[in-house]
Amino acid sequence: MFTMEFEEMQKIWDTQNDQPLYVINEASLHKRIMAKRNQARFKSNITDIGLIIIALGTATILVTTGSGSVYSYLSAAVLALIAVYVFVERLRRQRRANQFDRSMLGDLDEAISNVSYEAFRAKNFVWWFLLPTVIPAFLNMSQSDAPLWKWFVVPIAFVLAFALTRWELNKVHQPKKRGLQALRKKLMEEVDQGQKA
Repeated sequence: MFTMEFEEMQKIWDTQNDQPLYVINEASLHKRIMAKRNQARFKSNITDIGLIIIALGTATILVTTGSGSVYSYLSAAVLALIAVYVFVERLRRQRRANQFDRSMLGDLDEAISNVSYEAFRAKNFVWWFLLPTVIPAFLNMSQSDAPLWKWFVVPIAFVLAFALTRWELNKVHQPKKRGLQALRKKLMEEVDQGQKA
């Protein structure tokens, strides 16, 4: 998507005159890159906050209205740990963001880093979220004589969560990352050509 925008801009710029692409539209291109960086940063922030609220909210519900079984408390503890994990990863991501230069390439590298963060999180969703929540949930259901409908609905919910996360990884995060990396490669080529000229 962004690569197509960049290629369309390049065609226009290349017809303007013989000056290097990087020099002609640096300010305009930097604005677009900053918009992509801000969009990736915003998406990561919303996802982090949403996951923390959902995990802590569900943990609270399990403790206050649950069956009072050991497995309810185990599920609540797992969800609280997931919230802590997401919070710690959020702090790490924010520290990494402060290490990028406030330049066109630095902003682009930050956008790539944020998209990579989301892709990594989606790719490993089974290990840091699904598996830790599935096991206590099924143990809780088996110990509390859950109605038959729960044995159908809960597994379907977990399968749908997995499928949605994989779809997001393959259709959103990875294509966006490839587009940003292609733009970075093109910019580096332009910089190299400008230095050789």
